[in-house]
Amino acid sequence: MRKLPGLTGSVRLGALIGICSLVMWAAGCAGDVEGGPGDAPVQDVPDEGGGDSLVLLGSKHGGHAWFDFCEGQPDSAALPGDPRALVQPGVSDGKAVHFNAWWKDCHVDPELVGEQPHPETCGELRESWERGHQLMVGNGAVGAGTFFAGTEPSGFLSFPADIYNNLWVTWGLPGRPDNFDYLVAERFGVPLGTERNPYPLPGEDPNAVDGGSGQLPINMTQTRNADGSWSGNIGLTCHGCHSGEVGSPADGHALGALYGSGTGLPDIGVIARDLAIAGAPPMGIFALFGASRGTNNAQFANITAIPSPADSGAAFGQQFAGWVTSGSTASMDTPAWWNLGHRPAKFIDGVVPTDAVRVDMAFYTPLLDNRPVPTGQDAGAWVRAHDQAADHWMLSLKAPTYPMEIDEDLARQGALLFHVKDLWAGNSGNPVPRPDGGNGSCASCHGAYSPHFANDPAFLADPALEGVASYIVPMDIIQTDPERMHAFNEAVQQSSGSGFVGYEETVGSDQDCGAQNRDDLRGDRELGYLAPPLYGIWATAPYLHNGSVPDVWSLLKSDERPAIWRRVSEPAREDQVGQVVMGFDTDLERAYDPERMGWSYDALACGDGTIPLLD
Repeated sequence: MRKLPGLTGSVRLGALIGICSLVMWAAGCAGDVEGGPGDAPVQDVPDEGGGDSLVLLGSKHGGHAWFDFCEGQPDSAALPGDPRALVQPGVSDGKAVHFNAWWKDCHVDPELVGEQPHPETCGELRESWERGHQLMVGNGAVGAGTFFAGTEPSGFLSFPADIYNNLWVTWGLPGRPDNFDYLVAERFGVPLGTERNPYPLPGEDPNAVDGGSGQLPINMTQTRNADGSWSGNIGLTCHGCHSGEVGSPADGHALGALYGSGTGLPDIGVIARDLAIAGAPPMGIFALFGASRGTNNAQFANITAIPSPADSGAAFGQQFAGWVTSGSTASMDTPAWWNLGHRPAKFIDGVVPTDAVRVDMAFYTPLLDNRPVPTGQDAGAWVRAHDQAADHWMLSLKAPTYPMEIDEDLARQGALLFHVKDLWAGNSGNPVPRPDGGNGSCASCHGAYSPHFANDPAFLADPALEGVASYIVPMDIIQTDPERMHAFNEAVQQSSGSGFVGYEETVGSDQDCGAQNRDDLRGDRELGYLAPPLYGIWATAPYLHNGSVPDVWSLLKSDERPAIWRRVSEPAREDQVGQVVMGFDTDLERAYDPERMGWSYDALACGDGTIPLLD
């Protein structure tokens, strides 16, 4: 057995910045790990497979503890507490893993606001999950939700299948290609799923052919009428931004189209353009979300946070001025949903408690239908009736297992370094300020994953906190693109919690579920970005909050990051080369680099003629 110091001490690093150079760790150096300050006793690291269950390697693959607990349990089984609720002030004092963003219970009075209550048994959780699955996955299910329509058959952004069927005309092709469905998915950057997701082809009656013979990509679904019949209308879902594709089902369990993976595939600008020109003009609104394939500006919530004189009173003028000058949040890479169950706070900057689930349904809020515009109260009632179910489905998602060969000896060395390597120890020359809390390792920000360390009280107050990450890294440490932080200024923070997706009933209480980066809530905590849990990290390239780093190698070895780069595209069919737009290549054998842990890319330079507009 190898002896290592059990560390407490102080230190933090943010979001796997380049100083965390695992790639520099030589095969024989694991015994040279330096500890930080602290008097914790020496801890034993057991040999793998030697009878000690607290081994170095292992993963829960994200998800939420409730779903792990309910495996094989009867419906009557009472759910344990939510591990995220343990993240309260003081819980990480003196521990190797540090927290500075806290769990808030946002359902303090369900009867008052009509919110669905938290489940208490496995049966209630399963029932809620089933409703969330129908709502969020779509695939033409009864109860599927779509943007600005809720579960209604039509809404502000719904459009008839005839418009979809004519997309090939907007591409300038001479006729409808025989692989039309595949080309739409490639062009939009949204995969086709393995489950049936039907729409009617030209001339088809969807109710005569069980929805239709076509296959929609996973960011769309055909809606249903109140009687369960097919509507012939198509609506958008969350998966245009939040879901992607890694390999194919033949590559391993749960691979292929991945719900909630945040894998950076869609081209929101192309989707908006094509559908607007084809006959759905309201779709042009999504041009606001950016024109870069693989990232988006969907978190432009500062636009929706316009101050109200009724809410802000005498401070309205100051708030309005701050809102007008807040600017754009710029391009961002959506986080993976399979980590939600290990995040007490969510979004890139930890601005919202994870239990504040109303905002998750904001884009599904019914706005325009074949009825009069509903009042805000009615729209809010729909959100409150569905938000818990959507949240439970998202919490159930798991990261896919890495399908390639792993050098387990190197992985064990990496586990030691990740959890105990003090990046400020000795003569490291680390130029980054040393923050308070933690042991100075990568785990200090991102959580403890090795069963050995997750069960070590020097690391976590409770083993249930395995994989939980809730540290907002100050900007002077993370030193990355600050535009999101600047756009969510104090004026936006103050005004963003009002309306039916906020939790005004909690304002002023110790469970205030408003914007957590408000001056009055965060106190002396500095603004920055939330270090995410790292389940499924191999499948979520590119990296950092703006998707600016193509692979883990470049993330950890920052002097090798390309300044300008572009992911490699899927090869077009031989007879369609030069006629169609293809999406990023997601073939694991052809396009994934296991040595650098990321997708293949071309490094570009100004003046090389590759992209004339760039020059």
